[in-house]
Amino acid sequence: MSPSSPLRFRLKTTIVGVVACVLFSALSLSAQGEQVFRGDCEKVGSKYVLHDARSKVAYELDQPKKAKRYAGYYVIVLGTLDKATGLIHVDSIVPALPPKITQAKSIYLYCDACPRGMAKAKPAALEALLEWNRFAVLSDPSGADLIFIFSGNPYAGDYVTRDGPDPRPVNVEITYMNIVDPKTGENLWGSSRQWGSLFVAKATRDLIRQFREQLEEQTSNDPESFSDKHHSRGSSTVTFPP
Repeated sequence: MSPSSPLRFRLKTTIVGVVACVLFSALSLSAQGEQVFRGDCEKVGSKYVLHDARSKVAYELDQPKKAKRYAGYYVIVLGTLDKATGLIHVDSIVPALPPKITQAKSIYLYCDACPRGMAKAKPAALEALLEWNRFAVLSDPSGADLIFIFSGNPYAGDYVTRDGPDPRPVNVEITYMNIVDPKTGENLWGSSRQWGSLFVAKATRDLIRQFREQLEEQTSNDPESFSDKHHSRGSSTVTFPP
């Protein structure tokens, strides 16, 4: 054996040991499997963490570039937790529906600025919601947990403060749906369809479908279901509170 042989042997042994360690770590994470985590995405120093207020636990997120755009949001994270370090290896982050929506039991339907073709929105929404049977649809807004607003105009945030109907002119090209907190007027969720005045009913049903899928996805703890639905979702516009 040459004088350099022991050195080469030690180097090979070290490299094999490092590779084995990396593979073992990867296999350990893989064995834990992906999970769905929910909580507030917060910036702490230069890091981003997911804070679960219910369990009072915070996990560091290993993808600060992904997490940065959701700082301050209540989010859903699909990833793998390294229990030894409290680090979540992130696959996906998406804005989540706030608890005000997920815990709601009753809603009130309000068709605002609904002349001509927009008048079809309320009956179409009622039909879709009764078929879903997720919320009690009330005739009095004062007892509702949420207000579902359909309109030909974007929501101006004035459900609580405005006195009377929307004074803005309506051009029925876009069907808007917003879910509003009846006490504060806060916009909790919103989306739209630019399908014209002839397809208001169809647009309304599709908006209800989009919201239903998101709510059911969020209340599911199946990571495969969450991942499949998230990656297959279309490009429809969704808005969340800032």
